[in-house]
Amino acid sequence: MNETQKTVDLDVRPVEPKDRFEKIIGTYESLQAGEAMHLTVDHDPQCMYYTLLATREPDSFAFEYLEQGPETWRVVVTRHDSATAAAT
Repeated sequence: MNETQKTVDLDVRPVEPKDRFEKIIGTYESLQAGEAMHLTVDHDPQCMYYTLLATREPDSFAFEYLEQGPETWRVVVTRHDSATAAAT
């Protein structure tokens, strides 16, 4: 993660569950290439990983677990380029 220019800390535990996904993806979309988001949630955020994998090029982001429960999960999501969607 040495190439990271900026890191955004996002703890969505106090956010209503229905609003979390939009908040997380919105924060990711605001990142520039080389920037990262430190995400803290109260469940495994694998759905975000699979959403990114399905909608972006696989090498356009990195997803790394820092803590894996049982009460808190923390991941670092780094945006490698500005690609917004995978080719279909």
